[in-house]
Amino acid sequence: MTIKIAVLASVLIIAPASAFAGDWTGPYAGVQIGTAEIDVDGALEVDGDGPSFGIFAGYNFQSGPVIFGGEVDYDVTEYDIGDGAAEVDSTTRVKARVGTELGGGLAYGTVGAVWATSPDFIGDGEGYLFGLGYDLPVADNVIVGGEILQHQFDDYNDTGADVGVTTLKARVAYSF
Repeated sequence: MTIKIAVLASVLIIAPASAFAGDWTGPYAGVQIGTAEIDVDGALEVDGDGPSFGIFAGYNFQSGPVIFGGEVDYDVTEYDIGDGAAEVDSTTRVKARVGTELGGGLAYGTVGAVWATSPDFIGDGEGYLFGLGYDLPVADNVIVGGEILQHQFDDYNDTGADVGVTTLKARVAYSF
């Protein structure tokens, strides 16, 4: 996971900062690619991981130095749990974000709800999430960013298993 974070940080540092109007208010939408580390505790003690690919859209409001808003995202996932014992096919998230400008970009914290779908015996689950992100304008209306989220599914689908998922995502968005 440390290598993945270092690579993402390198991409964000190398990306050239463009002149940004300084007002984050408005809608945005984009694509994301990521990876996940999964830890299952309870009756089953297994781990998992896998890639994800998705889309997101949101709206920001700026009031002085504070930027806040909401976002929804959907990922197609290839999360493999317990060496093929189970898999997760997709995740959907609804998030609230709040942050401030930092280094020419937007540093933010986020909290929200997450839903996971699985075709296996474990079924679908719902949980909560929290995390951190950074968005950096690189061209007119184009923003690159990174996000790390911690998801928690307590008693996943009444299985008695508590599932923790850490995701790391690289994102590209267009602001309207």
